[in-house]
Amino acid sequence: MCILESNVNTTQYARRYILAMCMSMGLSTTSYATDDVMLQGFYWDVPVDEKNKNGLWWDNLASKAPTLSQAGFSSIWIPPPSKGNWGIIDMGYGIYDHYDLGSYLQKGTIETRFGSQQELTNMVAKLQQNNIHVYADVVLNHIYTNEQDSEPNPAVKAYAMHKAHNHVHVAYPSNEISWQLKGVQGRIYIKIQGYGATMPWDQDINQRGYQLTISDAKDAKISNHIHVEQEPNDGQFSAIRPGNNTYSGLNTAMRGQIIDKQDIDEYWIDVPTQKDLFIKLQAKQGTPNSSNHWTDSAQSNGFFPVEIWQQATPDTPATEITDTHLYAFTNTKITPPERNQYGSYPSSDNGWQYTDFHPVDEHDWLGDLGSDNIITNTKMFGNDSNTFSPRVQQKLIDWGKWLKNEHKFNGFRLDFVRGFQPDFAAKWVNNLPKTDGRQPFVVAEYWGGDSSIKTWVETVNAQGADIAVFDFPLKSTLTQMSNQNQSFDMRTLNHAGLVRNQAGNQLASTAVVTFVENHDTGKEHDKWVHKDFKMAYAYILTHEGKPTVFYSHYYGVKQYDYHDPSRAITAPSSLQQDINRLMFVRNTYTDGALSVLSQSGNPYGDVHHVYVARRGGKGEKQGAIVVLNNHNTQQKGLWVTTHGNGFTNLAGQTLVNAFDPNDKVTIYEDGRGYFSAPSRGYAVYVTQSDYIPYSQQ
Repeated sequence: MCILESNVNTTQYARRYILAMCMSMGLSTTSYATDDVMLQGFYWDVPVDEKNKNGLWWDNLASKAPTLSQAGFSSIWIPPPSKGNWGIIDMGYGIYDHYDLGSYLQKGTIETRFGSQQELTNMVAKLQQNNIHVYADVVLNHIYTNEQDSEPNPAVKAYAMHKAHNHVHVAYPSNEISWQLKGVQGRIYIKIQGYGATMPWDQDINQRGYQLTISDAKDAKISNHIHVEQEPNDGQFSAIRPGNNTYSGLNTAMRGQIIDKQDIDEYWIDVPTQKDLFIKLQAKQGTPNSSNHWTDSAQSNGFFPVEIWQQATPDTPATEITDTHLYAFTNTKITPPERNQYGSYPSSDNGWQYTDFHPVDEHDWLGDLGSDNIITNTKMFGNDSNTFSPRVQQKLIDWGKWLKNEHKFNGFRLDFVRGFQPDFAAKWVNNLPKTDGRQPFVVAEYWGGDSSIKTWVETVNAQGADIAVFDFPLKSTLTQMSNQNQSFDMRTLNHAGLVRNQAGNQLASTAVVTFVENHDTGKEHDKWVHKDFKMAYAYILTHEGKPTVFYSHYYGVKQYDYHDPSRAITAPSSLQQDINRLMFVRNTYTDGALSVLSQSGNPYGDVHHVYVARRGGKGEKQGAIVVLNNHNTQQKGLWVTTHGNGFTNLAGQTLVNAFDPNDKVTIYEDGRGYFSAPSRGYAVYVTQSDYIPYSQQ
C-alpha cells in the first residue's frame, strides 16, 4: 500500500509528484492530500456599515482565524477585494478599479464593502499566521462603470448603424448608450429602428417596445406623463402628418413599438435655438398606453437612431446629419486616481477606454448567453473586457502579479471563466509569480455541464496552467439527495460529480473543488439545499476533491433570496459541529483512493437508501468507511465486502464509529461487514487500532 503524507504547507506540485510515484506502484486513483478543507469566507450581501461607509468583513474574518485553524480549515476563499462600481455596497463583482483595495475615495467611499486596504492586509497576515492560505476572488471578464465614466464611442455607433452585422449578432444594450446630437437647430427628424439577433422578431409586437426620451441636458428630469407614438409612422420625413409623429416635447418620454426589421419610427421636434440634445432609448414590453403593463425588457432588444435629419428653416430642405452630429456615448472611460507612491503600481495602471471592451470596432461583435459554452464577446456583466487585446491582457496580468507580490495572496479563484477564452486564463495563471518554483493554487468557476468543464480543464492544462474547477454537477446531485427525501436513489452517488464520472468526462480529484452551496446559489432559493445539510457535507468531506464549506452554513447565517427576500433559509446550528467532526475525520484518518462499496462490494441490503464508501488511509492509518442513509425514518445499513485494490485487508479487525467507540463493526474473514447509519444521516467507521477520540473543543 502506498502512503500519502501531507501537511498544510504541502504544495499541489509536490502532492502530484508523490501521487505519480504511487501510481507507478499500482494505485489507480489520484487525489488531493487531506488537510485541504477550504472555507468560502463570505456570502452575498455580508454586513456593512453603509451609513458610515465602513466595511466590517476583513476584521470579522481576521478575528476568526485562530478558531478556523483549530477547527481544521487550511484555506479560505475571500470575495473580490477591489473597489466596485457601487461603492460601499458592492460585493466586489461589480469591479471598477482593480488597484483600489480600499485606499482611494472613489464611488463615494474609501473603504470597500469589506473594509480598508490596511484591514485587508491585517486579515491576510492573521490568517496566514494561523496556517490558513488566503485565496482572493478575481474578476477578469468585465468592468462596471457609470455615467461619470462616459466617452464618445465610435465603435458602438458603427456597430449599431450596421445593425449588429445585419442582425447576425446581439445588439449593444439599448439603455447603455447615451446618444447625443451636437449643436442642432430647427426642425429635427429622428428615426428609430430595432436590431439584433435576439430581438423577439417572431413574437407579438408587445415584446418589441421601446421608450424614447429627448432632453436638453444630460441629467434633465423627464416628465412621467404617458406619450405614445401614433400610427401610421413609417419614417417618411418628407410627409409630415401633424399629430402622428410629432415628438411630445423636450424632457418627455415617448413610447413606441417596432413592427419588424424594416420598420422605422420617425419623430420630429422643433429646436428654436442651437443646442445639444440627449437621446436615450430603453427596451420595453407590454401595452404602450398602460400605466401598469409597460415594463423593462431585455436590453439586448436593440433600438437606435438610424437616421437624423435637420431642417434649418421651414423653406429649406432637410439634410441628413447622422454622420456629422450624432454621437454614441458609453460608460467606458476610466481614469485612475492619483496613486500614492508606496503602492508599487505597474505602468499598465493607466485606465481603460472603449477599445478595451467589446465591440472594439464595427467589425467586432457581441454574442448571446449560450448554454454552458465559452461566450467571449458577451455583455453578460458590465463592460465585456476584450481579452484578445495584448494591452488588456497585459493590464490584467500585471494586476495578478501585483496582487500576489504586494498583497501576499496564496492563490486565486477565477470568476466566470466562461466569459473569456481559456487561452487567456492559462496565460494569466502562467504569469503569476511562483513560490519556490511552484504555481499558486487557482480554482475556476465554470458553471456548466461535465463535458464543457472537462474540455476547459484540458485546454488550460495543455498550455501549462494548473487550474482546478468547482464541481457544479456534484452540487446538483447533492442538492437533490438532501432535498428529495427517501425518493432519491442513493445509487446516483456512485458516479456523481466530476471525479467519479463514467460518461467520459472524469477529472482527477486534484483538479476538482467540491461544494454544497456558494454565494450565487445561496441567494437563489431554487438552488438551495434546504434540509439535511449534513448529508451533503458528509459526502464532500470524506470524498475526493478539495472540499469547500460555505460560511453561511458553518455559522448559521440566515440567507435570503435575492429576488424575493420573503424566502429565507438558515442552516441548523448543529451543522457546524457536524462539519467540525467530519473535518477531523478527513484530516486524521483519510487520504488517497476511494471505493464505493455499495456498488462494488457485493452489497446486500437496501442500496436504494444506503450508500457506503471506503476511503484510503492517511499515513499509517487504514482510512475510513462512510455510510449515508436517506431513509426518512429508519436506521438502514448494508452488508458489503471491504477489501479491494490499494486498500489494507480489514479481515478479522474491529471497526468503531469515529464518534462513538461503543458502536462497533466486526469484519469477518471474508472481508464482509454490516455498516449502518441513522435515518437522514451519516456514520463514519475507522479501525479500532486507529481510533483517536474526537474532542469537541
